Amino acid sequence: MDPNDFVWISGSPIAAWVNSSGMIWPTLESIHFVSLCVLVGSLLIIDLRLIGFYRDRCAATVEVLVRLSVASFGVNFLTGALFFAGNTPKYLNNSAFTLKLILIALAGLNAIYYRLRLSHLVDTNEVTRASVGVGYLSLLLWTGVIICGRMITFYAR
Repeated sequence: MDPNDFVWISGSPIAAWVNSSGMIWPTLESIHFVSLCVLVGSLLIIDLRLIGFYRDRCAATVEVLVRLSVASFGVNFLTGALFFAGNTPKYLNNSAFTLKLILIALAGLNAIYYRLRLSHLVDTNEVTRASVGVGYLSLLLWTGVIICGRMITFYAR
């Protein structure tokens, strides 16, 4: 990423607000963390069903969990964007941040594949190779997202 493309963000009113109080950043971090727990917890239940750890029909439950995970992702996206605005130089050319974004994009593609091709399985007892692969890949990708998110501070320049 070319840092010059993002210089304006550091001077934006949003960046000023994020940095205006010593309480805003830790509050955003708390919201980000709790929302991430809800997101990963919801996905864990869905992924374990896809992998075959339980085979009960649970379409209604999974649909609620999908909505919860989408809402949680939205909160994380918003708080993440506020972090980026509040300390843009920390994230630019940060390999952990870049890898985190790539993993999130891959997790999104995996979720789209689930939604288009496999979501019908939760209303059956069926487990397929594809569902097992999607479930394990989701767990792997989101674990990577969490690790990369934690590593951002250590790779900041």
